[in-house]
Amino acid sequence: MTVRIEGVLEGVGPRVTGWARLPADPARRLRLSVLLDSGSGNVLRLDTVADRHRGDLESAGKGDGCHGFAVAVPAAFADREHDVDVRLPDAPGMRLTGSPRRAIPILGLVTLHAIRPGGGRANGAVDRLRDLLADLVRLHGGSIATAVPDAETIRSWLSVSAQDTADRGWLVAERNGRFVGHCRIGPGWPAAPGSGGLALGIELHPDVRGHGLGHALMRAAQRWADGRGTRLELAVLPHNAPALALYRTLGYADLGPVAHPITGETHRHMALPLPSCRPFPRRLSNGITLVL
Repeated sequence: MTVRIEGVLEGVGPRVTGWARLPADPARRLRLSVLLDSGSGNVLRLDTVADRHRGDLESAGKGDGCHGFAVAVPAAFADREHDVDVRLPDAPGMRLTGSPRRAIPILGLVTLHAIRPGGGRANGAVDRLRDLLADLVRLHGGSIATAVPDAETIRSWLSVSAQDTADRGWLVAERNGRFVGHCRIGPGWPAAPGSGGLALGIELHPDVRGHGLGHALMRAAQRWADGRGTRLELAVLPHNAPALALYRTLGYADLGPVAHPITGETHRHMALPLPSCRPFPRRLSNGITLVL
């Protein structure tokens, strides 16, 4: 019988954080092994127990909330990139949802650009986009087979954008030849058909969060959308405080609650009028470059 374990690796960096619990035995505190690998051939193992109290877990009905963990990363790893994996000694072969991850102390050079339809370069870009989408689904414990569109579906979407450049675009953030974030802009929920609004959906790989890349990618989307629509619209879960703060900083207005057309889950509907009044430089001080 497979043991069902709940939990997520949430943060990597100076500390490795997250939570883990056994629903069948809520009073039990799970043992965890945090594995750090800098690629030198030696893997450092740090053992801990998920027993820290967290009010958010208790409020969410996760037992008494005493299922969090936080492990300090030694100085030898803190200033260089390294892989982080979290295993469960009491469940051999299992790893915590959201792992493995890569800790990135310095983002370095990142380019933001649109995927262009047609040709071999476009096909390679589609493959790398699908790799990113699959990695995001895997980290969240979803099904890649059902949640990631096939290459032909993406190419078809891009080919429509080639015929009507005022309709849609797909921006990506590229680091060291790997796509680490994407932003899709075009018709669809929550923008009403025929309203002139363009729906925006953005995702960053958790490895690159906290470096200002989300802000830069959103600004790049504004630059791309200027002259192509009357406003950008998006939907965000009410408990996603970091995203809500980012969108408000960028000038998005909260239009109130809106239900997802498939799941019925309540989101906050937000919108930004176009054109954007803020100029966006092509090169930023943190190494992010816009290529549009």
